Amino acid sequence: MAFPKTNITLLLLSLAFAGMMYLPLSQLSPTYALFAFTYLVLFHYSIFAIALRIKKIAIIVIPVLLFLSTVGAYLYNFLNIKISDNLLFLLIETTVGEASETLTPQFVLSIVIALLLSISAYAAIKRCTQPPKLKWPILLLLLLIPINVALSKCNKHPIAVQLRPSIATKYAFPFCVIDSVANFSIRWVQYKTRPKPKSSASLDSELITPQQTEPLTVIFVIGESARADHFQINGYSRETTPHLIKEKNVITYGAIRSFAALTRISVPAMLTPATSAHPKITTNSFLDLFVKHGFATAWISANSRAVYSSDMPTTRIMGNAQQTIFRNDFTTADYSTFRDEMMLPVVKRVLSNIDGNRTIVIHTRGSHFNYHTKYSEKYRKFTPDKYSNYENLNTVINAYDNSILATDAFLANLYDLVRDKNALVIYSSDHGESLGEDGIFMHGNKKRPEQRNVPLIIWYSDKYAIHNPRYVEALKQQIGKSLSHDILFPWTINLGGIALKNTSLPVLMN
Repeated sequence: MAFPKTNITLLLLSLAFAGMMYLPLSQLSPTYALFAFTYLVLFHYSIFAIALRIKKIAIIVIPVLLFLSTVGAYLYNFLNIKISDNLLFLLIETTVGEASETLTPQFVLSIVIALLLSISAYAAIKRCTQPPKLKWPILLLLLLIPINVALSKCNKHPIAVQLRPSIATKYAFPFCVIDSVANFSIRWVQYKTRPKPKSSASLDSELITPQQTEPLTVIFVIGESARADHFQINGYSRETTPHLIKEKNVITYGAIRSFAALTRISVPAMLTPATSAHPKITTNSFLDLFVKHGFATAWISANSRAVYSSDMPTTRIMGNAQQTIFRNDFTTADYSTFRDEMMLPVVKRVLSNIDGNRTIVIHTRGSHFNYHTKYSEKYRKFTPDKYSNYENLNTVINAYDNSILATDAFLANLYDLVRDKNALVIYSSDHGESLGEDGIFMHGNKKRPEQRNVPLIIWYSDKYAIHNPRYVEALKQQIGKSLSHDILFPWTINLGGIALKNTSLPVLMN
C-alpha cells in the first residue's frame, strides 16, 4: 500500500535529520538525550507530513534541505562550525584555491553522502502516491511547538540551557539552514542596494606634522588568520618570531580585539573609520585620505585580480589607490603554491618607483587554512606538519606555527627594505583561528576569543624616531592597554601626520 511507504519515508527522513544533532545530543544525560531525540523525530515527522501535502514542492525542497543539512552536519559535528548567513557569504565569496584547500577527504565524503541521501529522498518521496493525513501531525505540533517556545522564553532555566542547543529550531537541522538562507537573502539584498562608500578624502582632516626633510613611508600589512597567542613576541612558548624578538624598534600590543571572525567584515572595518560600536562602512580606506595630503599610494594583494570584482567587501573600500597589484599581476603561482615572501620584490619595486611620501597596503595570505601550504620548506621548523584531517591536533598546530614563523620572516624582510628610510610598518591580522579548542577549528565564530584576539605589531625606523619622537613615545604609552581594531584607522593616519577634526575615534595623539 502507498500509505505505509509514505510513513516509512517520513520516519526515515525524521531519523536522518534528528541524527544530525549528534554533537549536542551526545553532551546530554541519557534521559535528556532520549527526550530530545524523540522530540526531534516527532517534530520533523509532523513538519514533513504537512509538507508532503504539497508534493510538487516537497519533492524538490526536502532533498535540497537534506543535502545542505548533511554537509552542514559534518561541519557542525566534526569541526564545530555552525551554519549561518556569514558562512554562506563566505562560501559564495571564497576563491577556487581557498575552496580546494578545505576539501579534505572527510569533507568530500560528506558531500558524496549528502548527494546520495538527497537522491534517495527524491526517489522515496516520488513513490509516496498517497498523501499523509493531517490529523496526527497537527496534533503533535500543537503539543511540540509550545515546548520550543518555552525553551526560547525561559532560555536561562537550567533545563532550557541543556535542551535548547539540541532541539530549538534556531539550531536544529534543517531549520537552521532555512533560517540562515533567509537571513542571507535579506543581507544580500541590503548588500547589493547599499550606497557606495564615500571617499575618505571627504573627511575633515589636517596635517599635524610639519613637512619632514625626508619622505615618509607608511606600510600597513593586513595579516590573515593570525592569533596573538601564537606569537613568541607575545609570550608564546615556541620560537615563532625569532626576528621580531631581536628588533629594537618593534612595539607589540599583545592581543587586540578584532572587529569580527571573518575577513569580509574585519578587513573593511580595519581600514575605515568604522568602530565596534558603529560598524557600518561609510567611507573607503584611508588611502584616499593619504592621497588628499600628498601621499602616493599602492595596494599589493596576495589574492588574484580575476577573483575580485568591484563589489567585493574588500575591493569596495580600496579607494583610489594609485597602484593596485594583485597576485596574478606579478607571478604565475596559483593559490596553493603562492607564498607571502613572493610579494617582497614587488614592494621593493614600488618603493623604488615612488618619490615623496607614500602609503602602501599589503594584503597577505598569512596563516589562512590550509596552514601547511602557506610557507616554504625553509620554515618547516615544527614537524610533522602535513595533515589531511584534524585527527592529530599537534600536527595541525605545528603547521600553524610554521605559518607564523613565515610571517615573522616576511615582516623582518619588509623592515629591511625600509630600514634606512623614514618609515613605519603596522601589522595586524583580520581575525584569529581556532585550533581545536572545545573541538572547534578555523574561524567564523565571533564568540570564540582565540578567533577575535589578534596581534598588533608596529615597527619604526631609526629615522622615523628622529623625525617623530612624540609619536614613538605615544605608541609606547599605549602598551598594556586594552585595544581593538577601532584604533587602526585613526592611529595609522596619525602616524602619517594626519588628524581628523571633530572626531570621536580613539586617536593616538590630538
